[in-house]
Amino acid sequence: MQDLYREEFMEIFRHPQNKGNLENPSAFAHKKNPMCGDSLVLRLKISGGIIEDAKFESEACAVSVISSSILTDYLIGKSVDEAKKINKDRLLEMIGLNLTTSRVSCATLVLYALEEALKNYEKESE
Repeated sequence: MQDLYREEFMEIFRHPQNKGNLENPSAFAHKKNPMCGDSLVLRLKISGGIIEDAKFESEACAVSVISSSILTDYLIGKSVDEAKKINKDRLLEMIGLNLTTSRVSCATLVLYALEEALKNYEKESE
């Protein structure tokens, strides 16, 4: 858990990338973590199969905010197909934190929001 308090992670927590609202999103999802009470809304702007912008809003712990910041930053410019390939192991590798089992659910909240947002996008695109 000490990894969480490294200065680089605390800086991400204090000043997360892509935190805020996104007007007229192409896709969105709202997820809650019943284990800890974290709540997250993910919004994506998709054009021509490319994620042009990604924003999140949350009432969440440091792990969830850090994970959301890192993942949304990664998503911008990626295709929907590339985004679909991100799994728990890949996300945890991107984050690079040594997490306890209970904190993994905090880190992956944004991933589950991404999966739901992309499913919603595909339904509306049909």
